[in-house]
Amino acid sequence: MKTYKNIFTRLFSILLVLSMAVSCETIETDLTEDPNNLTPDEASLGALINSSQFGFNSFFQNLQFSLSQVTRMELMRISATYANQFTVDSFNGTWINAYANCLVELKQVKEIAAALETDDVNGNNIIALAQIMEAYTIVTLVDVFGDVPYSETLQGSGNLNPKRDLGEDVYAAARELLIDAIAKIDAGGSVDIPSDLFYDGDVQQWRALANSLLIKIAVSSRINNPSAADHANAVINNGGFISTNNDDFQFNYGLATDPESRHPLFTSQYVSGASIYMSNPFIRRMDGDPRFNYYFYQQDGPGGFEGREHGDTSPSVASEFRDITIHGLYPAGGMYNDGTTGPGQATDGAQGAGASIIMTNSFTQFLIAEAQLILNGSIGNARTALIDGVSASIDKVTNFQSGAIPSGAPEPSQADIDAYIADVGARYDSAGSDQERLDVIITEYYKSLWGNGIEIYNNFRRTSYPSDIAPSQDPTPGTFTNSMLYPAVYIQNNNNPDAVQKASVAEKVWWAEGTTFNLDF
Repeated sequence: MKTYKNIFTRLFSILLVLSMAVSCETIETDLTEDPNNLTPDEASLGALINSSQFGFNSFFQNLQFSLSQVTRMELMRISATYANQFTVDSFNGTWINAYANCLVELKQVKEIAAALETDDVNGNNIIALAQIMEAYTIVTLVDVFGDVPYSETLQGSGNLNPKRDLGEDVYAAARELLIDAIAKIDAGGSVDIPSDLFYDGDVQQWRALANSLLIKIAVSSRINNPSAADHANAVINNGGFISTNNDDFQFNYGLATDPESRHPLFTSQYVSGASIYMSNPFIRRMDGDPRFNYYFYQQDGPGGFEGREHGDTSPSVASEFRDITIHGLYPAGGMYNDGTTGPGQATDGAQGAGASIIMTNSFTQFLIAEAQLILNGSIGNARTALIDGVSASIDKVTNFQSGAIPSGAPEPSQADIDAYIADVGARYDSAGSDQERLDVIITEYYKSLWGNGIEIYNNFRRTSYPSDIAPSQDPTPGTFTNSMLYPAVYIQNNNNPDAVQKASVAEKVWWAEGTTFNLDF
């Protein structure tokens, strides 16, 4: 056992150096609390967990910004047509990161942790952490691309050309990973997690995340999964999901500049200088919302220049950059919109100490609201979850990096917040059908998802809501991006007969097959 572990320690140390060299994001953090108190195997394991989590965050962040463009949260401006907004090369890095970084390293984490088992202890908590991250990764790959390789992947030279698995089979595998992760945590007897950038080794928070992801999987697949209601209710009725903002699953950025640890949107708009036009439809949607001044910083002041319309491909105008609206305090760690004007600077706001918002208390409540309404037919329970979701979102946003808000800056009062929440309830109550109620739920979910384009991309394809989402500036934008084209790096390097490109972005992922609503606008 000792020889086996020492061999793997040396091997994984080499792999770690290589993987860190290609990581897309780095952050300032202590890899361990006290390296002098760790065995060599534990030190290697802790660093490997960190590396897998860096890669995981990069996977999330790169996808979420791209996906938010087709749903009007960020600006779609490369092309006025959906078919040409992204190419076969757009997600090469994301694909490599998922398969050659995240999933490989998570597999290694599980193997090392399994080797820690003795008669007295085990590595189950570490394995559970890896399984939960793996489940999120493979489900997201399906959500974006459709059928993807999974069951035959990560075998090294044993299989260099893995087949594609059906999306529903990958979803089922992810569900089993989550259920098994919860069982491993509940079994006890595990060594501590040596390092953890998300929850600092708190396995009960990882357990809550696993349950929230089980709800997400069930709700996402509800149209074509006959077991969706049973799966969702098994978690909703028993609790144990993310239910406080303190348990939110997010990646926190730092302040260091070498290596660069700040939120990527902060560095691109405050350090490099603003040059990213924002989406006018989303800015308008948030007008009058208590979260507006946290989401955006208006360099030109209220009523000034904002962004551009969906599908606007006109050339950038450098003289406009100092006036355009840019990402604010939440979640990019930028400037609170306090009424002052001027271009964003590297010393503004939270100075880049933002966060990747991956799965939260608020998101969980919106998913529960949809499950209660559509799967259970409970209008009242859905309303309760809706209000809880809105309240949790506003509380999270208005308390985010509050020390970066200038003294005396106008912030929403409790009366403002209460009035907004009351209006949400009134709109829900006045809805005349379950679909109209679902529209209210998804619209409010949409507004809470700033910084997470993955979930709204899923919601829009599953429900077609928000119903009032702005049309493209081009009256004929073509078929909506129901899924992304497979990356060229996969098609060109996998010799399996099924590694062929899909016909077009019109191809729907498995859980959206059969939907008939029109998204082509």
